[in-house]
Order: sequence, then structure tokens, then C-alpha cells
Amino acid sequence: MRTIACSIIACALQLVLSPIAWADTVTYTAPTKDQAGKLAGELPLPRISSILLPNGVVQLADDELKILAVPDWLFDRDVVLRGAIVRAEAASQQSGSVIGGLVYFFDGQWLTNLAPTRAVDVIDTISGEEIRGHVMSRMGQAFAVKVDSGGTKKLAFAEIKSISSPRAFTFNIPSSTTRLVPTDAAMSFDASSIKLTPTPIAGKIIAAKKASLPKSTLAGTEPGISKSALATFIALDIVNEIAPAIAIPLVLNRSTQAAALNQLNRVGVQAAFNQNGGPATAATPAAVAAAAAHH
Repeated sequence: MRTIACSIIACALQLVLSPIAWADTVTYTAPTKDQAGKLAGELPLPRISSILLPNGVVQLADDELKILAVPDWLFDRDVVLRGAIVRAEAASQQSGSVIGGLVYFFDGQWLTNLAPTRAVDVIDTISGEEIRGHVMSRMGQAFAVKVDSGGTKKLAFAEIKSISSPRAFTFNIPSSTTRLVPTDAAMSFDASSIKLTPTPIAGKIIAAKKASLPKSTLAGTEPGISKSALATFIALDIVNEIAPAIAIPLVLNRSTQAAALNQLNRVGVQAAFNQNGGPATAATPAAVAAAAAHH
């Protein structure tokens, strides 16, 4: 029985804590005179810059790239970074195909972890102009840029050659297959990964940083019980090792977490006493030690 219980616990922990690998189809629609290029698909991403992304994925939808991850103390993915795809292109090679492009992140709860708000954006235009300033917002297929020399400028994506900024990344999606989609003349690619590379202005800064998981500020993410401990509680409940009378809140502080773990230990010992005809009373520390020595 104990071996079966351990196996169930291990499986539960694996399901709760481990990332899932998969492959997906990414669709690319080339831009036209009246419409920007489009991308669609979902791919795994474990890290961007110095930010760790637990169960991280990239979602591509039209001209937007979202990064989702599981913030600390939560189990569901949430959008942590949202970026505008300034440019996207597809190219065929002898060994396969690749989708590449430029994305600028302008929103998301982890945007300040990606770069401080004072970080400068340097935009090179196709006409040869260099614009230094800060991207204030997205306006459809354009950015509103506050220029360091003064004033605000609306800059269309089609005018942008490159962006050097901690918030700007080039991306590449490799694929060994390419198929045409007859309905809209798009191309679809079988892909399993995406690589985001920082632009030159941020490369040295990012390389010097140690990767870390940002602290979550979402409601319900107050410091408390760890994911591994909570997963253990769930697994134990599956094999009926936790007495129904015990109520453990999902969010505990450090002191109550320790108390909860001690209570679980007491319940386990009490269950063993009950099975062996022992007294149905709360286990004392001495009884816990004796039971541990016995088993």
C-alpha cells in the first residue's frame, strides 16, 4: 500500500510541477499592401532575457506576441509580457525553413523586470534616421515615441528598420517542413521552439544578469505555501492519508505552513495507531517519535 501511495504521489508531483513538451503548427501570412503580416501558433519558452518562465509559452496571434508563464504561488499561466510584432518574414533554406522577425514588448506585469522604465529605445528607420527616446504606447501599426530631443512622434512599423532596446528582441522559429494553406495563401510550419535574442544595446547587460523568477504581484499570490508542499498535500489527499477533519488553506504564511506540515505528520501517525487498535487521540510528540521508530 505504501509503495502504491508513493507512486501516486510521485505522479501527482510530476503533473503539477513539471513542464510539458509539445510541437505545434505555426502559420505565417505574408504582409500585403493593405494588411500587415500575421502569425498564429503556440510554442514553449523557458526563459527570456534574465527572466525565468515556469511552464512558459509564446502565443502568436496576428501581429502580437504574448508570453505566458506561471507566476510564483500560482498554478495557472498568466500573460507576463505582451509585444508588438514589428516585422515578420519567412525564408526557405536547404535544411528547412525559418520564420524570423522583430518584437517590441510594451505591456505585461513583468515588463519592468525586462527593463527599467528609464531605459532608452534607439530606433533606426529605413530612411536612415536614428530616433532616441521612449516608446510610450502602441497605436495600431505604429508606435507613439517620446523623442529625447523633444516632442512626440508617431512612427509606423513599416518605417522601422531596427530597434535597440532591452524591450526589443529578434525572434527565430526553425522548421523542417513548410506547407501552403490553400484557403488564404498562407504557409504553415511544424515547429517546436522559438528563440528570442536581445538587441545589441541590451546584450551585455542581460549576459551579466543571473536568471531569476520575478516576484508575483497578482491577487492571491501572497507568500505562503510552496507549490511542492501544496502538490504533496494534494497527492496525500488522493491516497486518503489526510483526515477529512483537517482544513488547510491554499495560502499559508511560513509559520502556519510549518504547523500544517506538523499536523499532517500527526494525522499520519494517528491513522497508523487506529489501524493497529491504538487509542483514537491526537498524537503527542513522544508518540510521533515512537511511531517513527516502530515503522
